[in-house]
Amino acid sequence: MNEEIETSRVNFNKKGYVKSAENVIRFLKDENFHVVTNRKNGKGDYLTMSAIRNILSETSAIYDTVRSQGVETARIKLSYLKVKLVYQSGRNAAVKRFVKVSNLLGALDKVNEYYEKPEEKDWIILFCRYMEALVAYFKYYGGKD
Repeated sequence: MNEEIETSRVNFNKKGYVKSAENVIRFLKDENFHVVTNRKNGKGDYLTMSAIRNILSETSAIYDTVRSQGVETARIKLSYLKVKLVYQSGRNAAVKRFVKVSNLLGALDKVNEYYEKPEEKDWIILFCRYMEALVAYFKYYGGKD
C-alpha cells in the first residue's frame, strides 16, 4: 500500500488521535503485525509488545518530564526519541512499518512546529497520549510479545 495513503490514516490532533491510533493498529493487524524480509522463505520481522513498550517507556519519561521539569528539558528527550525511532526502524522492519504507518516521525515534527509557542507543552502531551493509545490498541487487537 502507498505510504502516503497509509499515513493519511493519522489525524494527529486532540480530537482525532485516539481514532488514528485504532486505525493504525487495525491496519497493521490485517498484516498480522508482520513484515516479510525474505521473499524466498516468507520470514521476516514481527511487531512485538516489547518493541513498542520500549518506545512507550521513553514517551512516558517525556510525559513526566514535561509535567515536572518543563518543556525545555522535554525537548531534549524528544530529539533523542526521534533518533531511537530511526535506529529501531533500521533494526526491525516491523518497527519501521509501525513508525511509518503511525507517522510517529511526522507527529514529532508537528510537535516541533510549536517550538517556544504557548501550545508546545500541550502538543508534547498529545504526542505522549497518542503513543499510549497505539500501545493500548495493539494489546486490544491481539498484539503479542
